[in-house]
Amino acid sequence: MSKPIHPRFKTAVPIHPRFKTAVLLLAAAWLVYSTAVAHLGSLGGALVLVLCVAGPVGALAYRAKSLRSRIRRGWPDLTYALGLWQQAPLPRFDAPYEYVWPRIARIRRHPGGLDVLIGLLPGQVPDQVAQHAQGIAHAWRVHRVEVASPRRGVVVLRAWTVDPLAQPFTTGRAAPTATRPPLTKRLRGWWGRLATLARRARFHLRTLARRTRTAAASAWAASALELPGSGGRPSALAAGGLPGGRAEGGDGSPSEPVGAPAGWASVEIGTREDGSPWRLRLHGTHVLVAGVTGAGKGSVLWGVVRGLLPAVAVGLVQIWALDPKRMELSFGVSLFAKYASDPERMVELLEDAVERMQERARSFAGLVRSHTPTPDSPFVVLLVDELAFLTAYQSDRDLRRRAEAAIATLTSQGRSVGFCLVGALQDPRKEVMNLRNLFPDRVALRMDEAAQVDMVLGSGARDRGAYADLISPDPHTGAGVGYVRNEGNPEPVRVRAAYVPDSEISALVSQYGPDHSVYVASSPLDSNSESGDSQ
Repeated sequence: MSKPIHPRFKTAVPIHPRFKTAVLLLAAAWLVYSTAVAHLGSLGGALVLVLCVAGPVGALAYRAKSLRSRIRRGWPDLTYALGLWQQAPLPRFDAPYEYVWPRIARIRRHPGGLDVLIGLLPGQVPDQVAQHAQGIAHAWRVHRVEVASPRRGVVVLRAWTVDPLAQPFTTGRAAPTATRPPLTKRLRGWWGRLATLARRARFHLRTLARRTRTAAASAWAASALELPGSGGRPSALAAGGLPGGRAEGGDGSPSEPVGAPAGWASVEIGTREDGSPWRLRLHGTHVLVAGVTGAGKGSVLWGVVRGLLPAVAVGLVQIWALDPKRMELSFGVSLFAKYASDPERMVELLEDAVERMQERARSFAGLVRSHTPTPDSPFVVLLVDELAFLTAYQSDRDLRRRAEAAIATLTSQGRSVGFCLVGALQDPRKEVMNLRNLFPDRVALRMDEAAQVDMVLGSGARDRGAYADLISPDPHTGAGVGYVRNEGNPEPVRVRAAYVPDSEISALVSQYGPDHSVYVASSPLDSNSESGDSQ
């Protein structure tokens, strides 16, 4: 039988793990210091002391200042404040209550900040975290936080420490930020360059061997006079081709390859928050652009015009413009195949588009299922500035009814036969624009109210990070900044459209505006007559 333990020895004071760690570190430091003094003298000992002091001080500084460390250290308290904690199941009825919170699985850096991967608790959904995105951003002291769920059970909090779209730009893409890529990415780049050099060297060696064989065959054929066909060109070149399959021009030089067709399905009009180009899809969809006065709707419209003009020049695209204000699109009126600014003329232009769309649908019926632009059947893009003027603010009730009917027909039937409607408006309310659900792709620029964000981008868009109502009213910082929701992808993407200055519009008019432009003359600014409308 074991001897009972005396009561005074039953309880012992537990030793804290950090105390053990400190003792081990001090012992290791003393051992290293003694070794350094014995082998390197007093200078080596002093160097060891400096390192021993600088290490803990640097760790404390990193812990206090690093965003990664602050996120990990403050995450339990932040989840408690946001109400994301849950009570853990009790193993027995008398066990104390314990609480659990969503754990941080991984933190990775991206060019603009950090990606924090969170594991959800049982019963939690990403929307519960998304509705606290703004509070998380304030707690972390970052510019903004996006919430996304790449797979079941996890949520990624993308924290942006700076605003990459704060500076305006006039080209199709903002100037890239000078960020040093991580070591793994640089190693992959170096390996890719080495592989490219190896492939090039192998290609050059093969080309040299092929040319050597060809020259030897030609020399042998020229020396063998008794053989038929001696002195002729090698069979590899007798067919009129050159190595690589290139055709030969009349002067013996390779002819220039046929260039790729001008872009018409989508146009690059700005940049996304991650630095990639923002390409606005046009073919096969319709686009609604909403924003208050000065939000940058003109940048989106002129970005579309600038991107389509090369395709317009070759006859694959036609741009029709409806400009009730007579101030935005009239500056480049000669760039458009049709232009209207009078209310009745604008409605007639919409009805003309519906009629041509139906004619094209009848001609395509039973023959093709998708439209490909040709000079005989071009892709027609209708730009409508202040769309609400036709659907709500027009005083003539009959014109409003006709405009709504034409817009509804175009947006419900036009995209499959090569018609795209790009409409801009200021007020997205249902009583102003009750056809917004017929626009698959939508752009929300700066808005007045938080509720308007969901009106434009769909329910729950603001909870997922589309804070269009918080965009800066300063034109230098916020003009052209917005959020895009594409068809089939409910996640909003933050973008900024490039500003198209008046000088560039004048240059585009000089380059692409022919003297024989045809458009509906309905404004005192127009100078061309209507008689040439034969399209």
